[in-house]
Amino acid sequence: MKDIIIGSHLLFCRAGTVIGGIPTGPEAMPDTSPGNYIKFPSITDWAPKVTRNIVKRRAPAPGKFQNRKSIILSTEVTHAFSLQEFTETTLAELVLGGEKPVGGVFVPGSASELLTGWWIVQGYDQTDQEIVALNVWAEASCEGYTFKEGLDPYAIVLTQLISTLNTGEVSNLT
Repeated sequence: MKDIIIGSHLLFCRAGTVIGGIPTGPEAMPDTSPGNYIKFPSITDWAPKVTRNIVKRRAPAPGKFQNRKSIILSTEVTHAFSLQEFTETTLAELVLGGEKPVGGVFVPGSASELLTGWWIVQGYDQTDQEIVALNVWAEASCEGYTFKEGLDPYAIVLTQLISTLNTGEVSNLT
């Protein structure tokens, strides 16, 4: 068993990117070739969270009601990352809410959709062995950020969306 995931990496392929003549989408995931994804810089934290809407079915046993079964009505998976550096995508689109810049030019607050696409999430241990790898179709948003003298990380949150191609793999746990 492993005690720690110490390093995380996040890679992104934008929805609609044409790879091999096919636009990427929830049912068209690009292969993990390095040229198909951009790497987000300097991730310091990764916090995955699973939230479930659960209904408890209850019944008397023998007279006092107790839980009989839990039924999961819905599940939401989010991944929050703390980043230390900005890229054109993270600053213009996520922090400032613009559309994809063209030649560096964009309109703040003009985005009509969240940044959506395929995301590769990787977690490594202290000996640089990959522990977990996820390929998820998700949309990204950014928590508020304060520009100031300090160099605090900023948070990007991925909300996983429905795709039959979403996968995860754990390894090197012994």
